Amino acid sequence: MGSMEAYDVALPRKRRQSIHTYPFKYSHIPPEQFFAQDRAAVYVHVPFCSAKCHFCDFTVYTNKGASARERYVEAVGREIDQFVAARWLPPVRVEAVYFGGGTPGLLTGEQLVRLLDQVRGAFELVPGCEVSVEFDPPSITAEKLDELYESGFNRLSVGVQCFDDQVLEDANRSHDSRDVFAAFDAIDRSRFTHTNLDLIYPLPGLTMDSWKRGVQQAVALDPACISIYGLEIWPGTAYHHWMQKQRLDLPDADTEVQMYLSALDTLESTGYRARSTNGYHRPERATEYCRYLEYYWRTWPMLGFGVSSKSAVGQRLWTNVKGLDEYFRRVEAGLPPLDLACVMTKSQEMRRFAIRGLKTCTVDKDEFGARFGVPFESVFGDEVAWLVDKGLAADTPR
Repeated sequence: MGSMEAYDVALPRKRRQSIHTYPFKYSHIPPEQFFAQDRAAVYVHVPFCSAKCHFCDFTVYTNKGASARERYVEAVGREIDQFVAARWLPPVRVEAVYFGGGTPGLLTGEQLVRLLDQVRGAFELVPGCEVSVEFDPPSITAEKLDELYESGFNRLSVGVQCFDDQVLEDANRSHDSRDVFAAFDAIDRSRFTHTNLDLIYPLPGLTMDSWKRGVQQAVALDPACISIYGLEIWPGTAYHHWMQKQRLDLPDADTEVQMYLSALDTLESTGYRARSTNGYHRPERATEYCRYLEYYWRTWPMLGFGVSSKSAVGQRLWTNVKGLDEYFRRVEAGLPPLDLACVMTKSQEMRRFAIRGLKTCTVDKDEFGARFGVPFESVFGDEVAWLVDKGLAADTPR
């Protein structure tokens, strides 16, 4: 025993500490940052629509009346309270709240405000927190816009999709171009300035000429942001069924590419700047495109509530059940409404970071290194070299 005591005394203090804390290299974090709350975005899914578009793959219900909508608002509020009370994750400060769907605008102003207040009561919202809500054109009224603005909503997203009335009807949209102009007239008279307009290409029956005119009409409405989404056809949708039956008439791939490039030319020539492969904003109208989507693309912490909502925090991913009745049953019984929960491997998390970053046309190698502790090139060096060699990417310093 005496010899061990002598050895322990002789062992330098730092070496003893290192043995207990291997490996030796760490990144220093100032104490005020170490104990600071993490930041996150919150998503609330509202699954109600007046009609289901033929391309829609989201969880939506078109046959639910006022009582079901009210029950849903109460259930989402209960889910939020239960999540916070369970302390499954450390507290967070929220930088963005996004009400998506479905058509959240179909809820009453009072219901939307109540849901936002529920989020406020559960989480700390940072000053200037972005609060977005999706509308279809017929659900916009001047009274509702005033009510939402007064309560703290500050970003609107309007699902226009196109300006060709026949194409809209064939896609089972619930509006026509007159509804779009009426909606933006109400928005122009409101206090909202951070507005987004969604377009989709190619839709059946949408020609290159009508697409170009539609993009120009969107620009003329002067929204702060314009999103142009490439059509995705998913199993279970009407379009997928018709495609399998060879009854879906869509432009060929070359025409689709030309539609995209034409829209880019129009947007960039009129002052819009790309924030992602499909998101554009006017810097003088809005300092950023969408903070909530920034969280999504950068794989930063996101918490989702409501049916089919998705959450991701670090290596944890989880989704809620899709069925409305099952959601009600679980939440009202005090049970987590989870459908899928998993933990990603570090390799999966790295790939998710890289793929999502490509959506913004920029993958931040410094952020990758700080987050995962290894250089980006050591994981994706071959892929980067291939992309650069093909002229599809540039490998440049910040």
